[in-house]
Amino acid sequence: MIVQRQVWHDYTKYLIADGYGSVQLELYEKEQNFGGTAFIYGLYVCHSYRGNHLGDALLDQAEFCAKHAGHKAVFLEWEEKDSPKWVFEWYLRLGYKEVESDKHGYLLKKELK
Repeated sequence: MIVQRQVWHDYTKYLIADGYGSVQLELYEKEQNFGGTAFIYGLYVCHSYRGNHLGDALLDQAEFCAKHAGHKAVFLEWEEKDSPKWVFEWYLRLGYKEVESDKHGYLLKKELK
């Protein structure tokens, strides 16, 4: 797994990739409009590798980076137009909790221990 850290003027971005999937993480010093300082997005696993726990490993690495940088929680969004319902249910099994919702999706949060 490759982890690339990019420091920008007002946030740090992590690009985490494996040959068959990737995820991105943005870390901020100040709370953002989603209610926190760490946001995971762009999680993708190639169709042929789904079910092999690569998504788990990518999310674990993103959560590790956030925790190691001093963040207490991570947030992510699930939207019905972009992902099937089983992805939302998978996030819940991984410990993410609903923060807010609308007719299109959910904002989810996971406390880092």
